[in-house]
Parts: sequence; structure tokens; C-alpha cells
Amino acid sequence: MQRMALNKALEEGLYFLPLGGTNDIGMNFNLYSYGNQWIAIDLGMGFGRLPWQEVLLPDPSYIVPQRQHLKGLIITHAHEDHLGGIPYIWPHLRCPIYATTFAAHLIREKLEEFDFIDEVPLIEIAYNASVKLGVFEIQLIPVTHSIPEASIIAIKTPKGMVVHTGDWRLDPTPPVGAETDIATLKSLGDTGVRALVCDSTNVFTDTAGASESYVRKQLKQLVAQYPKQTIIITCFASNIARLESCALAAAACGRKPLLIGRSLKRIERVARASGYLKNTPAFIEEKDARTLRAEKVLYICTGSQGEGRSALSRISENSHPSVSLKAEDIVIFSSREIPGNERAIAEMQNKLARRGIRSLTVRTHDIHVSGHPSKEELKKLYTWLRPELVVPIHGGARQLLEHADFARAQGIPEVLIPHDGLLLRLDAGNAHVVEEVTARQLVVDGSVLFPRQGKAQQERLKGALEGIVFVTFSQKGKHASSMEFSAYGLFEETENAEKQRIFEDIREYFATMRQKPDMKGDRKPKPAHHSITTAVQKVFLRERNKKPQVVVHVL
Repeated sequence: MQRMALNKALEEGLYFLPLGGTNDIGMNFNLYSYGNQWIAIDLGMGFGRLPWQEVLLPDPSYIVPQRQHLKGLIITHAHEDHLGGIPYIWPHLRCPIYATTFAAHLIREKLEEFDFIDEVPLIEIAYNASVKLGVFEIQLIPVTHSIPEASIIAIKTPKGMVVHTGDWRLDPTPPVGAETDIATLKSLGDTGVRALVCDSTNVFTDTAGASESYVRKQLKQLVAQYPKQTIIITCFASNIARLESCALAAAACGRKPLLIGRSLKRIERVARASGYLKNTPAFIEEKDARTLRAEKVLYICTGSQGEGRSALSRISENSHPSVSLKAEDIVIFSSREIPGNERAIAEMQNKLARRGIRSLTVRTHDIHVSGHPSKEELKKLYTWLRPELVVPIHGGARQLLEHADFARAQGIPEVLIPHDGLLLRLDAGNAHVVEEVTARQLVVDGSVLFPRQGKAQQERLKGALEGIVFVTFSQKGKHASSMEFSAYGLFEETENAEKQRIFEDIREYFATMRQKPDMKGDRKPKPAHHSITTAVQKVFLRERNKKPQVVVHVL
């Protein structure tokens, strides 16, 4: 659709545009538009699998030129994949941020590390209070998740009600945080819901999981089974209920709880500032743990996903400055494996096993429950809301397709399957895909944001995979006078003779190339940098089956 026509259409219809978190897990960033006014829901981050791509972000470039029409950014809850992108992306948006108390505290904590905390208009909003943002009226509805104060967002528009779930589940006995407000959800269904934009993470699970309260009992029993061992529990840092369960398990077994890892300590500060963990045993400091026997401490660590620089990763390598394990000690993984992290987690558990340290996981123990809805829970939500249209989000392509099929099987009249960058019109009687816009992923590299698939990252990847050869070539007139080399990632220190032999082969290959006519019989030599690159890559391909990146400096 031409831009002028699209802008006219946006003035007349209700639109949904996911720019992150749809067709993938993480980096949630969703936009809604009516009357050429916009709101955004969530602004998260993800984690890359390459060493220099630790932080991934959604690309806001579509909305930046229209940011004067962006009425606000609403945060559903305080997980990193829903608010972790704010410090990096907000300077490009500069809109008000709306969040509940807990999420607002965490956002302030994160922004203190940046220089613009005083510039951000951060507005705390209470559950079930209505907030007017231009043509939109929003209401945050309490919902159970694995972090306090998660919300389902009801968005009242001139074209009907849209319910955006964020992350949610049903837990009748959550040990921390509110229960899902079923009564309010039913009342929305009675009023009429045009569209439900809904979490798909656990759609392949048929039945609801146990309560977090059940996990609390299991952790107590498990810690009690190993009175003589050093015990570490690793879990998602943001799961306040799980941190409280760990502290209670420690107290029940005569141990002192100790947090290891920066993100855990930050979350504890935020939780206490927000009124949580009031009745939780105090976490001791690392200096206090040095005066206690290891079996009198319960260590709670970051690193459940195998993150390379996490506390547990360093413990597994026996390189942590204050925590060490020995044979027969125990590491409890009170978490699930996020898709894509399986290999890193397995490698870390293997490092532990080689030293005789046992890893206890969800495969054999009931020590984790998910914060996302099963099919059973999705069906209940459909029954309460009775939406005319379902749009699956927050999942990979397989989850979205499965969710769409399930919604149709439950009698939902309309279903649209999105992906990041796909602009959807949600109007009754006219719901359809409009167009696809740019929805790249960005990489935080130092203090700069690069496109994940851009030239800089591709060059970095090629250098990592194939190595780099630097060539300095001096030329006097038409004649080559010298060619000097240096190589990175291609030779060991003991291969100096081999390296010099290969460099000499490149000089000879280059000289031969310059003497031969091309296919048209033209003896005019090609530009030096082109011929040098060809010579380097041909020789390395022959000698080492590598095609390195070549950087040529012609003097």
C-alpha cells in the first residue's frame, strides 16, 4: 500500500503492529493505532547467542518519525523481555511510560545507570484504574504470572474493545501477588470484546500446571534431603515468589539464604521497595557467609539459562571469587529451559558433573511451574471474554500456528496470525493483513545500536568464523614494491614457519595473477586490492579450507 494511502487508512481504522516478540520469544514491542494516534505496549529485550550480541532489541524505526503521535508506552509487567529495552530505545521515542508500582521501581533502577532518568515521564498507575491516552482508554487488570503486578490490558477504542494479555496464567493460590481478576474479565466479555491479542508460549501444553505454592513445598523438601552438602538454587531473578520460597526453604532447614548475582540483588531491592518480601527471612551478605560452614548457607544464583558471565557459570568453572563446590554438592535448577538455551545449559551442567556435582532439574523434580497459559487456561479466557477475533502473539511460528488452530476449534469467528512487522487491521467486518513494514532486530554493541543482520555484524561474524588477514601493499607507479601481512584467528603461535610459507605463496599467486591476461585477453591489471583479496582467499582455501575476511591497505 502506498504511504499516502496507508496514512489515510490509519486515520479510519484500528490497527495492530507487532515489532518484536511475535514469531520469536523476547523483545516484546507492540503498537496500536487509531485515528493516526498510537500507543505502545511493552518494550523488551532479548539475548543473542553470539558473544558480542548479548543484548538484542526491537527496531523502533517505523514509529520514530511519528513519535509526536505516540501517546504512551504501557508496560504489562517487569520481565526483561517486556521492559528491558527501555533504557536503549526510549530516547528515540520520548513518550510517557505507564506502569504499576513494581515495574516502575525496576525501570527507575535500570535508568539510574543511564544519563536520562530525569527526562523520562514515568507514571505509576493502579490496577483497574482507567487512563485516557488520546482516543484510547486503557485499564490494567490483575493477572497471575511469575512476577508481581502482571497485567492484562483492556484497550477501549472507537472500534471496540481490544484485550492485550501480556504474559499470564491462572493460579488460585499465588504466594506472592494478586490472583487473576476473573470477575473483571467476565465483565469485559459481557460488554463485548472485539479482539483478543494473546500469549501463545505454552500452547502445546494441554493442562494447567501446579500452583507456585506447590513448588514452595517441593523446594523445602528437596533442600532438607541434603543436610551435609553445599546447595545452590538457580532460578529466574525476577521470580519474587521463587526467591521467597528459597529463603523459606533455607530457614526451614537451618540455613541462611544468600543472593549471588547482580540482577538478584537488584530485584530484591525493588521488591522490598514495592512492599514485597516483608515476611521473608533476610538475605545475608557474602562477607557474612564466610563465617558459616557451607552447609549452613543456601546460595541463590543467577545463571539458570547457562549465561556465560553469570554467577553459576563461573561457579561451574570453579572461578567464582566467593563460592566453590565439591563432589556430591547439589545445584537445583528451579527453572525451565528457554528455547535456544538448551546447549548452554547442558554444557554448564556437564562442567558440574565432571567435578561430581549433581544437577537437579524439572525433568525429575517438581521445582518449577510456568507463568504462561496452557490450552485449558486459554479456553477459560475465551469463555470469559468471548472475543470476535483472536490474534496469537508471544511465541515462535509453531506456537502461533497451534494457537490459531486451537482458537478456531473453540469457535472463535476470526483469527489472524501475525509476525513482527505485519500490520493488521482489526475492524469488525474488515480484519485483514494490510502490509509488511521493516521490523529488524538491533544489537547493543558498546554504546551503539547496530542492525543484527547489518554490515558491521556480518563482518564481525565472518571474522569470527573465517579469521582476518590484513595486507599492506606498497606500489610505485605500476610496479609492486612490497606486501606485508598480519593474520588474526588463523595461526597458532607455533606456526610461524607455516604462516610465512603461506604468505609467500600469496605473493607468488598475486604476481602470477598480475601477469596473466583476463578472459578477454586484456593484460591491464585489475585494481590491486581486488587481486590481493582474491590471492589471499584462494591460497587460504587451498591450504586451510578457510576463506578469511581480507582488509587491504594500498599505499
